[in-house]
Amino acid sequence: MKLQPAPPVDADARKQAVARVKAQKAAQQETMDDAWARVFATKLSDADRAKLQAVKQAMDAGKLGRLPEKAGKRFSKAEAMALHKALIEMDREATLQELVANKPSNYHMVRNQRELDRMVALTLKEPVIGLDTETTGLDVYADVIVGISLTLPTADLHFYVPFGHTERTELDATAVLKTLAPIVISETVGKVLHNAKYDMHMFRRHGYELAGVVWDTQEAMQLLNENEPSMALKNLATKYLHEPSDTFSELFGKDAKFAEIPLDVATVYAAKDTHLTWRLYEFQRKHFAKIPSVQRYFESVEVPLLYAVLDMERNGFVIDLEFAKTYGTEMKARIDEEEVALVAEIGAGVTDFNINSPHQLKPALERITKRKLESTDAKKVLKPLSGEFPVIKRLLDYKADVKLYSTYISKLPELVHPKTGRLHTQFKQNGTVTGRFSSGGNGANLQNIPKSARKLFLAPEGYLIMGGDWSQQEVRALAHFTQEPTLLEAYATGRDIYASMASEVYGKPYEECGDGTFERKAMKVGVLSCMYGTGPATLAQQLGISKAEAELFIDDFFARLPKVKAWIEGNKKYAARHGFVWLDGEQRKRRLPDASGKTTGNWEQRGRTMRALRQATNAIIQGSSAIQTKVTLNALHKLCARKGWKLWATVHDEVLLLVPDTITDAEVDEFERVMLESYPFGDVPNKTDIELGRCWGEMKSRKEWFA
Repeated sequence: MKLQPAPPVDADARKQAVARVKAQKAAQQETMDDAWARVFATKLSDADRAKLQAVKQAMDAGKLGRLPEKAGKRFSKAEAMALHKALIEMDREATLQELVANKPSNYHMVRNQRELDRMVALTLKEPVIGLDTETTGLDVYADVIVGISLTLPTADLHFYVPFGHTERTELDATAVLKTLAPIVISETVGKVLHNAKYDMHMFRRHGYELAGVVWDTQEAMQLLNENEPSMALKNLATKYLHEPSDTFSELFGKDAKFAEIPLDVATVYAAKDTHLTWRLYEFQRKHFAKIPSVQRYFESVEVPLLYAVLDMERNGFVIDLEFAKTYGTEMKARIDEEEVALVAEIGAGVTDFNINSPHQLKPALERITKRKLESTDAKKVLKPLSGEFPVIKRLLDYKADVKLYSTYISKLPELVHPKTGRLHTQFKQNGTVTGRFSSGGNGANLQNIPKSARKLFLAPEGYLIMGGDWSQQEVRALAHFTQEPTLLEAYATGRDIYASMASEVYGKPYEECGDGTFERKAMKVGVLSCMYGTGPATLAQQLGISKAEAELFIDDFFARLPKVKAWIEGNKKYAARHGFVWLDGEQRKRRLPDASGKTTGNWEQRGRTMRALRQATNAIIQGSSAIQTKVTLNALHKLCARKGWKLWATVHDEVLLLVPDTITDAEVDEFERVMLESYPFGDVPNKTDIELGRCWGEMKSRKEWFA
């Protein structure tokens, strides 16, 4: 019989098979004690460590075994966390019974009007209380409150008032909210909450304004440790109060509805929430006492800001659905047409070429450029080549259009809320570690929204969008902190700092280096890059120059601005010595623990240290700019209340309002004064550019509008 040759073995398949065999052998040789030691040696949050300990104890006791599908494989953290979910399911009923059996004697359910009146009378005697709402879901425009919990610290009592549960009491929502109104709307009864904005939303959803919020333990923790891996109440309680606390999904299951939870269980859970919030509040105040300037900032800026952000979120955005449909259809046709053309040009000769596959795109581009490419990364690899190869420029434009269409043009109309008819985003006032805003949630991320997508945003009938930004916000902050004469003089005389520096560097008249010129644009990129420690290689890519030219640019920049260089070096030394830097006026800290590490030895540690040292200046500039934005937003919120205007959005260094379309030029002066005078950086004058329009994507300058 003639033997057939064996089929060729794929090299990758062979490597994978060998790796599997090695992993199986390692798993067989490793004891469970060794495996646990390995898992516990990894970087773990306190909450995860507690979960893993529970799983290990259950396995040691024979209560849990390994997952059948993982038998023969190396034990991992992922498997242990999956086992924790199984353990929770096993223990859930027993846990709930134990929860009720061990209910503290000062946890009370309010079942009827008499008990509710008694609780209200006690509450009105309290200067500050803990407060929380339990709801049917997380949609603050459609879901409703089913119960309210209160902690009365002076009386040492904790109440839960259920009124929307499947298991009924004598109370209903109307009666409860009407009876609680004197507390809810009272400025004299202070309220402490965790994630206060959510509860403020829910009370407004029912027609009541939650007044007197004095503390939000979630936002406060952002100032005490902005590097905290989780700001969830249960995780913070476990870590700082040493009070192991199961999350809602762990106790009741992922799909559970709070309204369906038995009232005896719900009472303990809800009362414990406000009790933990109060204890966390006391813990935070104790630590804030060590940094009184930060506490003053938190109470005077961050807490009032909750009300401004609440209004911005609820105002929402009118989306031009008809334009989105037309624009989207045209854009999709253009994208499809361009894709066909690019596939024909870039993938010539390749069957079934997929232009969106990096694996196929990279060799195709290497054939065109006749160069070995590191990757198909748009910013690092393709953009520097786009000037030399027109097809790469077209490819980048195509990718930008695809992202614009898929992320915004086709998606924004789908995000319009069916109940309000508007798109609502979530503004997170401490969305970054430096205290800057971020936005998103179930709505659009306005911080990254391209100008083309802004055409979809309209002012409501009878209103205009009015926006103001801080001209050169970060460089003005730099001038204040460094007291660099060149910067101070430019701002004192009203000269554009980028045009002034471009005039010197490029040897051109100031008038020829104005807005829109290459020289000014290059100087703006260069100044910001030098401020934040960008290396010559990256700067060269950004400016389209050689690395040697970028090095000369950086050297020249610091030679012209010696105080800037000295200040940046001083920031690095301070961060290395203390592990943090202060933001303007010691109002906030930016903690950089890696900055105090070694700059020699292990390359990974060295990299973290160098990165943290560079972040020191970035944190001071951006964090201080964020403070300016927030203080001004609070002032604008008051102006809006007085004028009948509305806060609309904040995006980077810009604030936008909705104003009547009958607004006068003199009234715009009031807006401008608030922008300029609410928070100057020392003696450095602010400057703002104001625009107005009915569509965010088609705004006009103040002068053009009133002309």
